[in-house]
Amino acid sequence: MKKVYIFGKPTCPVCKDARKKIEYFKKKENFAAQIEYYDMETIDGLTEGAFHEVSDIPTVIIFDDKNELARWVKQPPISKEFLPYLV
Repeated sequence: MKKVYIFGKPTCPVCKDARKKIEYFKKKENFAAQIEYYDMETIDGLTEGAFHEVSDIPTVIIFDDKNELARWVKQPPISKEFLPYLV
């Protein structure tokens, strides 16, 4: 099963845009991937971020089961970049 992990902070407008964009395209394109958001200002977010070697925000990672398919750091992906991994 595919998953999209979004790492960000509540005070980061680029992080909010990345999350909104991916959620919008999930509804529009109806892909089945689960979207998980991790707040890097919490212990859980920092722990998950450390596990996935997240060094900056926003970071968007797409997984297929346990395999990383794609990663974007500091710059959220545009729809043309991430949709092929999910549709």
